[in-house]
Amino acid sequence: MPTFDQLKTEARLGALEGAMAAAVRDYKKEIIDDEAKEKAKQRAINEEEVDLLDDEDIEELQAQRLREMKAEAKRQSESRKQGHGQYLQVKEEDFLQEVTTSEAVVAHFFHPDFARCKIVDKHMNAVARKYPGAKFIKINGPEAPFMVTKLKVKMLPCIVMFKKGIAIDRIVGFDELGGVDDFPQVRLEKRLTEKGIITYKNDDLDSDEEEELRERRSLRGGALYQGSKYKRNNDDEDEDW
Repeated sequence: MPTFDQLKTEARLGALEGAMAAAVRDYKKEIIDDEAKEKAKQRAINEEEVDLLDDEDIEELQAQRLREMKAEAKRQSESRKQGHGQYLQVKEEDFLQEVTTSEAVVAHFFHPDFARCKIVDKHMNAVARKYPGAKFIKINGPEAPFMVTKLKVKMLPCIVMFKKGIAIDRIVGFDELGGVDDFPQVRLEKRLTEKGIITYKNDDLDSDEEEELRERRSLRGGALYQGSKYKRNNDDEDEDW
């Protein structure tokens, strides 16, 4: 038979267990109530009607965006007037003005009878449309003897890069572009990016060209040109003139 002290101890333990159980229940209830209040608060926020058209901050944001759009449209219009976004042929007497009135200019010295110059034309035309921030022009080498001598152009095709009217670099022939007639356009874009003429933009076409480049690298010898739009021809090599 338990003693009186043992009974008192058991009673205390029972009371303590009951108190702890009650505290746990209260704590759980408090958590549930807080969660319910938070959900109700969030639901009220979600269901709150917001009139964006009657918000001064939104109106200012719209006005700022409109100003930016107008400024961009003006900039693009001025760039188009300067020949940006297109690939144009210029005469020798206009060449200096063309390369000194734009921040970045890419000039292709070409010969109308050289096949590789026509290949460069194809890529330059596409790159000019993709990167309107720079100007892309072409000049007939035989008809520009002064500029050819001044810039020491000895082989065509020759692509000369200008920044603020200063010739900073050039691509002579196709060696830097892969050494093949069907080099991918992405090679030219990345070469121009190296000198800060353009800022390279990747797109799906670039990815396709890079994949094609990897496939061509796996081929050997004459197979390199199979299926190419531009067949290898000894007469199509870069030419001195």
